[in-house]
Amino acid sequence: MSSSKMRTGSGYEGTNTVSNGGETGDIFAIQARQRRELAEALKSIPGGLAVVEWFEGEPEFGDAEVSSFVLDRNGARHLSVEQDWRGRSATITFRLCDWIDAEVKGFSHQNVLGGLRLQRAGERDIEAWERGVGAQPGEWLIVLEPCFGMYGTIRAGIHAIDLDARVDGPTGE
Repeated sequence: MSSSKMRTGSGYEGTNTVSNGGETGDIFAIQARQRRELAEALKSIPGGLAVVEWFEGEPEFGDAEVSSFVLDRNGARHLSVEQDWRGRSATITFRLCDWIDAEVKGFSHQNVLGGLRLQRAGERDIEAWERGVGAQPGEWLIVLEPCFGMYGTIRAGIHAIDLDARVDGPTGE
């Protein structure tokens, strides 16, 4: 996956160049662009601006942990992510709606993310039986990048995003 050469002093220069999902370039530039795109996507969803403000601008979900992923046809449908960031902690909950497509693997006792991306979903084939029951695929694609435990994609509508912020430490425990 990585095309970076880290052998130095022997003919190779250390680089930060990677090839990731068809995108090649400087890893720091790619990550900065992805954080900006995530911030813009979050701002377009009710409650998302509070998440962007909590992160003081550009959200970073590396090392965040999926605490729950619930799909109940008569009740809750959400993805909750715990994040510790700059001495603060928060639970960020994506309230899901519409027809939900989930392709996830590895849910376990610990579900650390390598990152989280949020993007508009592209077209999706609608099966004949889905048309008959009124399928409306969600407009968002949540990409859970792997680190340890759960990873994959969730395509859904996002009704709202809830932020439950806490202050860690002796006075906030």
